[in-house]
Amino acid sequence: MSLTHLRKPSFILISGLLLTIAFSAISLISYYVANRTLNQHISTNTLPLTSDTIYSEVQRDLLQPILVSSLMAQDTFVHDWIAAGELNSDQIQRYLYSIQQRYNAFTAFFVSDFSRNYYHSSGVLKQVTETDSADQWYFDSRQSPNEFDINLDFDTAAPSTTTLFVNHKVKDEHGKLLGVIGVGLASQTIKELIEMYQNRYGRQIYFIDPQGKVTMQGSQYQGANDIHTVTGLKELAPSILSSPGGSYHYDNDQQTYLIKTRYIPELSWYLIVQHTEQSEAQITTTLWINLSFSFVVILLVLLLQHYTLGGYQRRLEHMANTDPLTGASSRHAFELVFQQILNYAKRQKHPVSTILVDIDYFKSCNDRYGHLLGDTILTRVADVLTRNLRQADTLCRWGGDEFFIVLPNCHQEDARLIAEKMRQEIETSLHIVDGKTLNVTASFGIAEYTTDETTASLFNRSDLALYRAKSKARNQVEVTTNTPINDA
Repeated sequence: MSLTHLRKPSFILISGLLLTIAFSAISLISYYVANRTLNQHISTNTLPLTSDTIYSEVQRDLLQPILVSSLMAQDTFVHDWIAAGELNSDQIQRYLYSIQQRYNAFTAFFVSDFSRNYYHSSGVLKQVTETDSADQWYFDSRQSPNEFDINLDFDTAAPSTTTLFVNHKVKDEHGKLLGVIGVGLASQTIKELIEMYQNRYGRQIYFIDPQGKVTMQGSQYQGANDIHTVTGLKELAPSILSSPGGSYHYDNDQQTYLIKTRYIPELSWYLIVQHTEQSEAQITTTLWINLSFSFVVILLVLLLQHYTLGGYQRRLEHMANTDPLTGASSRHAFELVFQQILNYAKRQKHPVSTILVDIDYFKSCNDRYGHLLGDTILTRVADVLTRNLRQADTLCRWGGDEFFIVLPNCHQEDARLIAEKMRQEIETSLHIVDGKTLNVTASFGIAEYTTDETTASLFNRSDLALYRAKSKARNQVEVTTNTPINDA
């Protein structure tokens, strides 16, 4: 395939496709490597560190009630007031109120094991009984081997509010149970703390009990109430609930989750810190910036190719189709045009005439005066021929000193008149060339196309006419008959 058949649009399309694939592959590979590295860093470093930090803050914020309850259980005022026979309820009421205000607790209480009175900062609320299900927490605490326990329940003083209670046993110096005392935090307060952690660290945080049930979560939590019902997580539940802490990952709904667990013995709960493995916004933004920049570069490269290759292609086509010395069509390009002209003339029934031109005694002149002068003669003859042609006519440099002309829609007689004009102008204008008297002349052979004649036959008839002109002492115009010559 020649260079003239290499189409610029195809080359630019292939180049653009290759550049697009290359830039996109580089950007996407960088994106996935960065994203994988980031998630690995989160799994091995950031998430455990965040879990430890949250655990410390949980101890500070949620375990404070345990410390307060312990101090209350050891308070000498409480012991002395109980020993005095609980005579003045206003005293314990003021004490509970001061605790509530000092430590910003939602509620403070004391239940006497002797009188079964439920003392609150607002007064004596009731007497607890084993027959009342709402009082079952007290009897569970009495039977518990631990010094304190924690439970979520409705507050007796505010039945519409779920409260996290710390129930601490009060014992005398002989270990006899005197009652249960403690404070409570409103669950809404705890949820606000959880949401504060989530907003601060960008992770989902919730608590589960030893059975896997979610006991505390933020208001925006949309997960299940039991980890045993979560696809991917339920398989990990036995490991999570039997270990004091660990790192896990699971897949659910085409999404990967990383979790870090930590058992909190004071609460008998597990802290769950969960991270959704996804592309961080900065990495995604960088990907789009890289792709946008790549497409801009591709566009600039393609535009540069378009204009650069366009210039080279025009030069190559000009070099391939044009004789560099005379500016006439090259023989290779002319043969294609010649056949197209004859095909069109055959369909439209239009006449076509041809002129074959030969410069008389050119070889002798070229040998005597040199090739530079010979090139000048060729150029000036070509200029004379071109000036006398129409725009639809085609001039071709056929050989060293021969030119072939095709005249569409032109009869033989008209072609003879044109050739005669050319012959006279060459004779007069090339009498002197570069200061030398050369008397340059040319001979012309003319033929008219006949139906179904081949290009070779038409050229041969023109050549025969030229031969007759050269036989008659040259500087002549001769026409041929309209009888086609057999190509064989």
